[in-house]
Amino acid sequence: MNFTWGGLTEGPTSFAEEPPPPDAVTHTSSVEVLTMDKQDIGPQIEGGPAVFATLMTERFTGGIEGTGHADHVRVVQPDGSQIVTGVERVIGSVGGRSGMFVLTAYGYGDRPGRGQGFWTVVPGSGTGELAGLRGHGAFTVELGPDGRWSAEDSFTHWFER
Repeated sequence: MNFTWGGLTEGPTSFAEEPPPPDAVTHTSSVEVLTMDKQDIGPQIEGGPAVFATLMTERFTGGIEGTGHADHVRVVQPDGSQIVTGVERVIGSVGGRSGMFVLTAYGYGDRPGRGQGFWTVVPGSGTGELAGLRGHGAFTVELGPDGRWSAEDSFTHWFER
């Protein structure tokens, strides 16, 4: 069995690197963070990186329509650069087909308030009309002047045969 977490892989094959079939569909979505709860992981040490988890609820619109529930772990350096990895359950629709699926994500940012990254559908996680969903995407995220986070993503998906 191979282990895949975002684009990090143990084993000979990475789902994130799997080439899409010729009939794969690519679309874009916008993601609005509706709620975000932060929880420190261990004591924060002055001058060192902050390590914390964020539980989020997000609204997807566009190629993906629905609600996401995510848990991300973040390491934020004193200069504001960061890395993040997490898991998200999305309930809604993709290309008009409804159900639920899970994705893994990883990202990074080189300055406060901006970031980018990649995510992969966990194979076998789709339900309902999304059973057999496969795919991967890339995102950019930005903190707006109103203090709210939002993201844009590009998502290439297909269904197992």
